[in-house]
Formats: sequence, C-alpha cells, structure tokens
Amino acid sequence: MKVPAYGRLFKNGVLDGMEQAMGYVLSLEGVHSCIIAAESVKQLESNFKVAQAFQSLSSAQMTAIEARTASAWQDNTFFRRWT
Repeated sequence: MKVPAYGRLFKNGVLDGMEQAMGYVLSLEGVHSCIIAAESVKQLESNFKVAQAFQSLSSAQMTAIEARTASAWQDNTFFRRWT
C-alpha cells in the first residue's frame, strides 16, 4: 500500500519510476499483491503494464533500492505520528 509514497519516492531522483517501487514491494517475501491508486486512466494503464511485466528483483537490486530510499525516509513517513 502506498507503494510510491504518494509520488514522494519519485521526487529528487530517489527512485526512477513505478518499476522500481512496485518491483521492490512485490519482491518482498510474503507479498502477493499491492494496491495503487491511480489519478487518471493513463496512470492506471501504465501501472497495469508495470504489473504485467513484473519479475522478482534480485537481492542486489533490492539492496540498491533500499540504499536509494534510506535518505528519504523522513519525507516518506509523513503519515505516521512520531512521539
């Protein structure tokens, strides 16, 4: 859920696109599906194509994505209440 963090993971070059965001989530052990809101029919069609082409990412690809997103964690936890 919230795979691209409302698009925040695409800002400032954190991730290159939905292929990385959706690919990472679907490559996690135990995850079999994801729900992504689309703001337009074009975006829905694009996300559908990404899902159709999905192939599990390698551990090296997963590690690379984790490294790229590590610096953006604070901006991407906007929905959490920190105490």
